[in-house]
Amino acid sequence: MLRYIFRDIGEKGFKFYFFLFIAVIYLPLVLLVVFSFNDSILMGFPWRGFTLRWWEQFLHNPTALGVVKNSFIVASVAAVVSTALGLLAAFVLVRHIFRGKNLITYSIMLPMLFPGIVVGISILIFLRSVLNIKLSLFTIMIGHILFSLPYVTLILMARLIGFDRSLEEAAYDLGASEFTTFRRITLPLIMPGIFVALFIAFTISLEDVVIAHFLAGAQATIPVFVYGQLRRWSGLPMVMAISAFMIMIMAVLLIISLISARRRY
Repeated sequence: MLRYIFRDIGEKGFKFYFFLFIAVIYLPLVLLVVFSFNDSILMGFPWRGFTLRWWEQFLHNPTALGVVKNSFIVASVAAVVSTALGLLAAFVLVRHIFRGKNLITYSIMLPMLFPGIVVGISILIFLRSVLNIKLSLFTIMIGHILFSLPYVTLILMARLIGFDRSLEEAAYDLGASEFTTFRRITLPLIMPGIFVALFIAFTISLEDVVIAHFLAGAQATIPVFVYGQLRRWSGLPMVMAISAFMIMIMAVLLIISLISARRRY
């Protein structure tokens, strides 16, 4: 009897924790979107009335539109390049045994252990003092690629470790070449991991402010622009509109990813 009582309490407690977790994570985002339509310069209640002027201010601001464009360019390039490099690294680390393998693995994962400010300063010193590269969107891409690479590599390594290699061996036995086996067998099976890696790298790049702050030149990204606008109280309403816009974009991308994954399975 007691076992069923405790089990019932455990199930209800888990459901309560789940809904509490969802509320804590997503309620602030929902409120941010709501307040971007509030006719007030303050992000909070009371509700002053519905307005689109903060969105009009955002959509008619060339600088704000420019940083949105910069952010998506940087995030897209960083996601694709870091995923490609992470896929190569994952194949080497999972499929091959060689001297120094653990050292290379730890070296790739090392940026995850350092604060973003340390990574940003070190990359800045290397690019400016050693390579003498001018700060631009290109330097931000380099920083985001290096910062995203450990996460992408871990995701793809996990996907390859759980991979059934007997399928590849069967393809070889049937006369398929290595390229054909990779294209027809390996790639489709690891594609969910690649999509996850792309999404994670894209998100990391899109929301980063520390590394982008150090590596940005004349062209900034959304987090750097928002950080600068928050220094002025009058910039808060447009920041709410920009943030709400990014939340909507990420929600659409997440829904598309979920629909694609559901159709795939």
